[in-house]
Amino acid sequence: MYSKIYNIPLLVCVGVSLNCATQDVKISNREDLFKNCMETFQDEVKCSTFLQKSEQDLLTEQEIKRKQREELSQEQLAGLKLREEIKGALQSKTKRYVISYLGEPDETHSGGDQRDYLIYNRPISKYAPESDPDDQITVIIRRGKVDRVNHIPPDGVETGFSIKKLVQNRENRINSEKNIQEESKK
Repeated sequence: MYSKIYNIPLLVCVGVSLNCATQDVKISNREDLFKNCMETFQDEVKCSTFLQKSEQDLLTEQEIKRKQREELSQEQLAGLKLREEIKGALQSKTKRYVISYLGEPDETHSGGDQRDYLIYNRPISKYAPESDPDDQITVIIRRGKVDRVNHIPPDGVETGFSIKKLVQNRENRINSEKNIQEESKK
């Protein structure tokens, strides 16, 4: 009998918390947000200003990065550093040098084994002069010196080894050799 008395408040708390959890409404697009606001306030001016303020919150991480890339001018795109130059210039340098070279990081993390991670989410590098900016550059500092520089390429860019790339490179090489031979015959 004694234990049953304690079970009743526990069941009530669990029931109330489950009910509250199901009441949360996740609004995923602009139209739903505006309709919900109009139902609540019936004021179009308030709802439109609210929608403008919360538009940034509705964007996914990929949409934010895409928007940052679109906002870059041609001069800014041309001014981005090449990935290989960054990796070569930062190897074995100090944290102070990295910050002076790339600017303040967007995020920093301190990990185990005396490692610091400087994470740059804004566009600061690209693979080649004509390519899109990298999504992220992470500088890993161990015991005060740069240990490694990692990158995340933009969407749609394949990295690493693949048979498809190997075959394409072979076909490109054969085609370029044929073109050279044809030009030499002319």
